[in-house]
Amino acid sequence: MTDEKIIYESATCGHCGGMGCLYCNKTGVVAVARPKRHCHHCDGIGCIYCGFTGWAGLKGKYD
Repeated sequence: MTDEKIIYESATCGHCGGMGCLYCNKTGVVAVARPKRHCHHCDGIGCIYCGFTGWAGLKGKYD
């Protein structure tokens, strides 16, 4: 088993465009795994698979 640490970087929330909303805890940014990639299910629009943020590799609440 390998213990590779995931490195996260900030990305502008796709749901609110950085204005702040429920999905980004009113900060306008979310933490996503490096390298940043738009969600392949919605192409960055926002869906249930990306938590409505538009990004793949979203850091979970308990990560």
